[in-house]
Amino acid sequence: MTHSIGDSFMASAAERFFLERHVNPDALGVPVGFRIEVAATGLNNPSSIDFDEEGSIYIGEMGSPTASACEPGRIVRVRPDGSSEVAASDFSGSITGLVYYQGAFYAVEHGHPGRVYRVYEDGTRDVLVDGLPGGGDHPTSGIVVAHSERLYFGQGTRTNAGVVGPDDAWLGDHPELCDIPGADITLTGRNFESPNPFRPGTVLTGAFEPFGTASREGGLVKGEIRCSGAIMRVDPDGGEFELFAWGFRQPFGLSVHPDGRIFCTDTGMENRGSRRIADGREYIWQVTEGSWYGWPDYAGCEPVTHPKFKPPDAGQPEFLLKEHPALPVKPVAWLPVGSGIAKFDFARSPLFGSPDTAFVALMGTIGTQTQAQDPKIVTIDVATGAVDDFITNRHPGPASAYRSGGFERPIAMKFDRTGEAAYILDLGVLGIGPNGTPTTLKNTGVLWRISPAVLA
Repeated sequence: MTHSIGDSFMASAAERFFLERHVNPDALGVPVGFRIEVAATGLNNPSSIDFDEEGSIYIGEMGSPTASACEPGRIVRVRPDGSSEVAASDFSGSITGLVYYQGAFYAVEHGHPGRVYRVYEDGTRDVLVDGLPGGGDHPTSGIVVAHSERLYFGQGTRTNAGVVGPDDAWLGDHPELCDIPGADITLTGRNFESPNPFRPGTVLTGAFEPFGTASREGGLVKGEIRCSGAIMRVDPDGGEFELFAWGFRQPFGLSVHPDGRIFCTDTGMENRGSRRIADGREYIWQVTEGSWYGWPDYAGCEPVTHPKFKPPDAGQPEFLLKEHPALPVKPVAWLPVGSGIAKFDFARSPLFGSPDTAFVALMGTIGTQTQAQDPKIVTIDVATGAVDDFITNRHPGPASAYRSGGFERPIAMKFDRTGEAAYILDLGVLGIGPNGTPTTLKNTGVLWRISPAVLA
């Protein structure tokens, strides 16, 4: 049964097509032997999904900007009979990760600061982890249960490539923020000149420093557990939490292989800001405890000093760190610039393939890139790195470009508890706001269901 979860609201005629988004499974190309259908519409910027023992679906929403403020996230429950209700609301920020475990939900909130909550069936909650370095470009995000039933969650970086600049939309509200390393680092002293948005003139800003603070060669920046670009872990009952690995840019999607290994997605650095990096591809990593994954001086284990990372109209990037921790093995797979790699899950049934098959949501290119990438679902064989299309729009680009009714921005794919059906969260219609950041139009998110045709 298809049902709408979003509240009704007024919209101009120009907006109405997008806000009352048309959906049409026939606009999607799916493999022979599979069927895709619409499970729910009207979602408000959905980010994450999980299931309880009774078969209910829980969806974490990020909320969306309103005329006067940012509408906070909530958790929506969709019961097996098709009815829906708000399971938890009144969060401080956006819900960017969700996992169900032993009768409670663990929800990740993006904000300043970032938090992890334990949310009970009646909507009440405890703060499990507080003080995470959110509020920047990339959120506190995915969360999974792994390794002796502990919670693992991701924390993105506040900047594109380690240096705060006018490209950071949050700078006006929080000029004191900067990235935080996961271990003590020594700086090369490289500083970057940029326009000063607070007063006429320019300023110099160093790596891992607030805007307008220069660094010096040999300067030491102390590492913290609550750091940027990391995966951390904590017990489901709370207590002290630990740093598991760091050196990512945006570990947005986490998933556990059926054999227990942890994998994450990661987006590459962009050609923007004070420290511009060209050809920053996107990755899936196998995550091992204690490892550093290269950000901000390596991209996919390649040094940014390589000529391939030099923008055509800017200088060759240089190292920010004087010394580097050891790098792990290379990423499991690379995807093109602008793919918009998001959340994923591994096949849980032979109906969908081998356990090494990851089904990955790609949001596609947002904003301007050299070559646009389409929103779609791909499969990645984590044993070989092979990438193949699984579900694509029949027309290129997001559905609204052709009013086709297919994918707008797939952000997550998750198998249900049987493993015989998967659900795809589609973020909704994106626009670019006045400050240059992507903005989702309210209640245009969709939940899709894909299953083998014989079981549909």
